[in-house]
Amino acid sequence: MRSVRFASGEFYHLFNRGVDKRKIFLRRSHYKRFVETIRRLLQTGSATPGPIPLDKKKALKSKLNFTCYCLMPNHYHVLVRQLDENGITEFMHKLNTSYTKYFNFAHKRTGRLFEYTFQAVHIKTDEQLLHVSRYIHLNPIVGNITRSLRGYSFSSYPEYLGLVRDGLCRSEEILGFFREGSAKKAYQRFVMDQADYAKRLHEIEKLTFDEIKPG
Repeated sequence: MRSVRFASGEFYHLFNRGVDKRKIFLRRSHYKRFVETIRRLLQTGSATPGPIPLDKKKALKSKLNFTCYCLMPNHYHVLVRQLDENGITEFMHKLNTSYTKYFNFAHKRTGRLFEYTFQAVHIKTDEQLLHVSRYIHLNPIVGNITRSLRGYSFSSYPEYLGLVRDGLCRSEEILGFFREGSAKKAYQRFVMDQADYAKRLHEIEKLTFDEIKPG
């Protein structure tokens, strides 16, 4: 049984990585497929490729606010706020199942792709919420994937800076804390002020995979 129970109105940091720490994104098209699956689930409630009529009752954006995300070669992070009962469970089940089927078919493999169903941390304070959003967005620098977060396509960070028009995220959940001047510029300073520190930090208490056991 999962140790974290999801409550409506609360934020959660959700994450998962490949079984045996294997890579789950091998090429650019894999990242794009994962992001597109998120978009489809939020808009239609279905991960099935092809045209699906928009239905507000089925769209999962009515059940959760998708706040920020980052995809890395062997894992991913998302930050969401549950709005309706079972919103997170339904979203994550459909996301992981759909991508696993896609990946396995493409690479002629069977079995589990992800290490666990997914892991979750309940966000209890505004300070923790801001810290987690920064932690998620700094992942590509921490992992030496890129030197420029602005140019990393598989993260919501460019969306937070206004560089992406048709975004996935309810960025106002985070940017609303930054009221002086430009919220986007203030958030950029907030994130980058910790970039050097984050590169030296190998573990963040209560936020890493190895510190949270499957429940």
